[in-house]
Amino acid sequence: MGGPTQPLLEASLLFTAFYLASYLSAGSPGQALRLPGFYLAVVTQSLPRSLLVLYLMARGDGLEAFGIAPPKVRDVPRGLACGLGAAFVVLVPAFLFSTLGVENPIFAGAGSGPRASLALLPLAIVTSLATGYCEELFFRSYLLRRLGQAGLSPTWASLASSLLFGSGHAYQGVVGIVSGSLLGLFFAWRWSESRNIHEIAVGHGLFDAAVFAILLYARYS
Repeated sequence: MGGPTQPLLEASLLFTAFYLASYLSAGSPGQALRLPGFYLAVVTQSLPRSLLVLYLMARGDGLEAFGIAPPKVRDVPRGLACGLGAAFVVLVPAFLFSTLGVENPIFAGAGSGPRASLALLPLAIVTSLATGYCEELFFRSYLLRRLGQAGLSPTWASLASSLLFGSGHAYQGVVGIVSGSLLGLFFAWRWSESRNIHEIAVGHGLFDAAVFAILLYARYS
């Protein structure tokens, strides 16, 4: 087994197949967050994406080269700490944007209408974890290694991956781009420190679940 002869080409094709359409989308979920179908659609997309990335890892360099290992009990508290760290990272920019009167459009869209049913919460948590694993497998575990194989230093690979990750939140306006990029840098740092996919994926998922909870239950009229 070994890495691809053209790692950047493989990564570009995978990114194009999985994420390009969402980058070009100008829409925001808004009221769709109150519909079970939204979460089912996200999970349905995330699972095959994750499996394909894992397949490419396994048939190429091998899963161990990407830091993929069975989960351990200690990954739960580490994931929780990672999620809290992610929340801390976005607190400052969120405060600054708030003082400037700049709002994330997804919050504005989800903040109208009646409060969502509590029955959506388990589905939102499962969706958040599925998204966390899907995105961390690609943007950190897979992409950072492929960028390194293409000749980028760890610092530049982390920056490139984080900016790409942040730009994927353009549908959330400048708030989403800045916050997403900062989160990307944070998860890339945690990945470089721990090489533990479960820590950053669970942390990512718990962060997203907290955001969903705020959107669904804390902001309503």
